[in-house]
Amino acid sequence: MDPRETTLRDAFWAALPTLPDGLALDRREPIVVTRAGRGGTSVYDLLDLTTPATKVSLLAAYQERLLATHVEKLRERLTALAVQRRERRDAEGLRPAPDAAPIIVTDVAKPSVIDACRRAGVGVLDRRGTLIVNAPGIYIHVEGKGVVERAWKGRLFSGKASRVVRFFLTTAAFETTTVPRTAKVVASACDLSYVYAHGVLTKLEQQGFIERRSSHSGFRLKDPISLLKAWIASDERTAVAVEGFYCPSTTKAALAAAAKKLKDAAGDAPLFTIASALEPDEVHVAGLAHGAYWNGELDSIVDAFGLKRTTPHNFLVLRPDPIVWTSAGGLLLVDVTRPEPIGADGFRRVALAQVAADFATLQGRGREQADFLLGVYAKKLPYRVDEL
Repeated sequence: MDPRETTLRDAFWAALPTLPDGLALDRREPIVVTRAGRGGTSVYDLLDLTTPATKVSLLAAYQERLLATHVEKLRERLTALAVQRRERRDAEGLRPAPDAAPIIVTDVAKPSVIDACRRAGVGVLDRRGTLIVNAPGIYIHVEGKGVVERAWKGRLFSGKASRVVRFFLTTAAFETTTVPRTAKVVASACDLSYVYAHGVLTKLEQQGFIERRSSHSGFRLKDPISLLKAWIASDERTAVAVEGFYCPSTTKAALAAAAKKLKDAAGDAPLFTIASALEPDEVHVAGLAHGAYWNGELDSIVDAFGLKRTTPHNFLVLRPDPIVWTSAGGLLLVDVTRPEPIGADGFRRVALAQVAADFATLQGRGREQADFLLGVYAKKLPYRVDEL
């Protein structure tokens, strides 16, 4: 079954749109049809539309983000399905049933879609409350005015969306007072469009990680531990490529000296992660790989750190997704709970939540270390009160 159809069908019947007095809509029977392509099945519904004067049978197809160009193909499918249903009833010796009028259910029916449905002789019904039916003996034309929030389809822990996650886990989680932030404020902090940020926030809210008191109030971080746990479990990589090397010395002093050398030569410093970013009391597993994010020329970090392409690989160079190479909710966002190590001037490292997520993508005992850091992160969280 196409997951987009399931989402729309379930959402529509979970919160039916408000129809004018005297009109009622009921599902009578689902019809599951096999088809080629993604999902393998489509679900249609026989509906009963009750009016003050009569009851009308409708045969409904579901199409999210319906375009005018989709209407004719959907009409053909509904017509073919109606014929097959009639033939099946005849073959089974059942009494003839009134033909059901074709109708398309969508999230928001645009004017171009309504016009295309009218020309094709197909009804349309949307989540805003639009209902247009033209069948023998009946004509209904209602254009809905309700507000529909379309579900955001992206992945929370990669790309631009991860900026919002990182912002809440690194900044909002350590405030002693939970401050509600509007989508506009979060969008500005993460350098995102309002529409995109709102979609990510809504999904985080639906999954119980953040909350708001009303649809007009700001978003608060509700459950940072579960949010970080979900990130660890996602196996999403922030790095778009990883190169393995042998580093002759991985002491903190040696890494800091190499980072300074690289900054002097290339004008930028690496961003340490995995074992290179840990404090001594944060190490749970022995023999962990070291590593750093670097978006410059590979040869420059190889030269500065004395890296060799021989085994064992004890140092990883992680090439960051350019979308998150930023301080606006990205890898460069400063973790105020993790100051620079003593004696390591200019030593940069990713936030603790990012370290845990990076460990989770490593083979071997990386996941074990990530789970341990989840506990370290939890202990750092302050007791908080809600802003009144």
